[in-house]
Amino acid sequence: MKSLFFLFLMVFALSNVPAQNISDELKKIISQQETDWNRNDMKSFSEAFSDDGVLINFLGQVWTGKKMIVDQFSKINDCCIKPTAVKFNVSNVKFIDDKTAIAYIRETLTAQEDYQVPGATVRKGSVDKKMVTAVFQKAAESWKIVSMQVTQVHQMVNN
Repeated sequence: MKSLFFLFLMVFALSNVPAQNISDELKKIISQQETDWNRNDMKSFSEAFSDDGVLINFLGQVWTGKKMIVDQFSKINDCCIKPTAVKFNVSNVKFIDDKTAIAYIRETLTAQEDYQVPGATVRKGSVDKKMVTAVFQKAAESWKIVSMQVTQVHQMVNN
C-alpha cells in the first residue's frame, strides 16, 4: 500500500513539472516586456506578440497585427511611455491545453515625471493600476501573445 501511495505521489509531482516550466517561460516573456517598456523599446516589447496578435488597450482601441501594435506604441512612446515606469506581476496562469495559456497580470504604471495626455496633466508619482489578460499560444516551439486586453482599475474599486 505504501508503494502504491509513493508511486501516485511521484506521478502527481512529475505531471506538474511541465506546467510549471511553461508557466516560468510565460513569466519570463512578461518580465522581458516589463524591461522593454522601461527601456522604451516598443519594438522589442511587441516581439512577444504573434504576427496576427490583437491588443485592446485600456481606452478600448483595437490594434490588430504586430506591425500595428509596434506602430501605435511607437506613436505614443514619447508622450505617454517614456515618462513612466511599469511593473508587471503575474497573478495567475491558466492552461487551456498544452499549446494555449491565459496569463492574468497586474500592471502598475508610475509617472516618473509630469507629462501631458489629451485633456490633462499626469503628475510625477501618479500611479495607474490595470489588469491585463494575455492569451498565449505555442507555435514553432515559441510562445506568442495572440490576444491581450488591458483594463483600467479604478481606485474606488477594491482589487
